[in-house]
Amino acid sequence: MLQQLTLTITRNKLPSEPGPNSPRSSNKSPSEPGPNSPRSSNKSPSEPGSPLLLFANRRDVRLVDADGVRGESAIVVSDLEDAAAVDFLFDENLIFWTDVSEEAIKQIHWNQSSNSLKEALGTGQAVVVSGLTSPDGLACDWLGKKLYWTDSETNRIEVANLDGTSRKVLVWMDLDQPRAIALHPGQRYMYWTDWGEEPRIERAGMDGSSRKVLVNENIHWPNGLTIDLVEEKLYWADAKLSFIHRANLDGSAREPVVEGTLTHPFALTLSKETLYWTDWQTRSIHACNKHSGDKTREILSGIYSPMDIQVLEPYRQPYIITPCSNNNGGCSHLCLLSPVQPFYSCACPTGVQLKADGKTCKPGRISVHINNN
Repeated sequence: MLQQLTLTITRNKLPSEPGPNSPRSSNKSPSEPGPNSPRSSNKSPSEPGSPLLLFANRRDVRLVDADGVRGESAIVVSDLEDAAAVDFLFDENLIFWTDVSEEAIKQIHWNQSSNSLKEALGTGQAVVVSGLTSPDGLACDWLGKKLYWTDSETNRIEVANLDGTSRKVLVWMDLDQPRAIALHPGQRYMYWTDWGEEPRIERAGMDGSSRKVLVNENIHWPNGLTIDLVEEKLYWADAKLSFIHRANLDGSAREPVVEGTLTHPFALTLSKETLYWTDWQTRSIHACNKHSGDKTREILSGIYSPMDIQVLEPYRQPYIITPCSNNNGGCSHLCLLSPVQPFYSCACPTGVQLKADGKTCKPGRISVHINNN
């Protein structure tokens, strides 16, 4: 059972907001939820209808049971600078997040059996990738054991192994302000939002191939993005137009889910029949039915600064065999899934060349200049 708790933490000011609405300061720190007596949920967190929600809160990363005791959340890791995006690898009890201030991606081991009031649920914090600029989006490829991320300052989408090795720039042309990123390893595609001068939602193979614009009309600040792996649907939240829409994975059959009642939706995720999203203005986590948009409810309020959110459950990361499952596809470094036959490609870290065999990377690095234009 997950022990749930809240800890009161005070700070003198609200961290800067990197959002598309551009306000970057506040004169006072919002109030934290008050301390509560420790309680245990009466049911297993993995039971249907009771998902665990993992969310970034700038100065910490937290968990909340969507159907648990109201107003309670558990700290996974605290004393952070500017946690923004978050994801996980359930099979290995790993939680990853980006820290915009520290310009890094970090990880921690999630202790599912912890019931301590004094210690956070995570241990072994470590830097995975450093030298970033503004890592706004993060996604874990749970099949290929890779991390994908967006950087809205360098305007790139990159990939690396879970330990940060073999880092490679996948997409850099015609990116303006890439933000959210989501993966569908079963279909071998990655999806991302871009809220630059020409806002849009795009997809490409997880090796960067077969790039395509899916949505570029009636879109302004596409912040949140998530995939329904069961019904093969794409959901996104637009903070400027104040809606949540969905479409097929190729962008067709677009339809509204929630309109007219949202204030500033930021990130969203999905569990079975329910959508969950964070809202900057209400400083809360909200939920609704993924089909109709009804049955709206507030999951957690009084959050310091709610950012990215994920459903921390194994059914969000189903296992299937891929071309990279056996012997890394024969690749010496990166084996990346592709929608084009043979449905994978071998790749090398940026600055390293691939040999003629298409499998092996040459030793040594070459000088590489990446032009974003």
